[in-house]
Amino acid sequence: MNSAASYGEAEEERQDEALVEKYQQEIALLQEKLRVAALRQDECEARLQVQDQQNQRMLQEYQVRLEDTESRLRRLQDDKDLQMNSIISRLMAVEEELKKDHSDMQAVVDSKQKIIEAQEKRISSLDAANSRLMAALTQLKERYAVTSQRNGLSPSNTSSLQITENGEFRNSGNC
Repeated sequence: MNSAASYGEAEEERQDEALVEKYQQEIALLQEKLRVAALRQDECEARLQVQDQQNQRMLQEYQVRLEDTESRLRRLQDDKDLQMNSIISRLMAVEEELKKDHSDMQAVVDSKQKIIEAQEKRISSLDAANSRLMAALTQLKERYAVTSQRNGLSPSNTSSLQITENGEFRNSGNC
């Protein structure tokens, strides 16, 4: 029985060795897969790190661009505000100048209107005085004519008083 037991033990030992070898191969295969997985993980982590760095750089670039754009927009808005303030100031100055010119012109117009009104009064007064003088002159002529007829003078020999175009008196006679 020794030989059969020893054969059985040898067989069992061979099977154990085959099993151990199979397990060792599986372990080696799993270790290789683990090593490859670890390498892939390292590569993925490296890529993620590179990608993260790129994303950080892009984010910083975008932040810089955003700040530049905001700064430019603020400057543009400030420039626009300055331009608008300048335009408003100029318009207000022009408006004030126009108001002053209007006031000055109104003063001149008012002054001229007063002069015109005074001249109209003067003309009216002169017309009234002229009418009175003409009436007085007519009365004087009539009296002179009546007096001349009483004294026996003929009206043809009498001199007559006339007013010229420029308002002067002229004595004209038929002598």
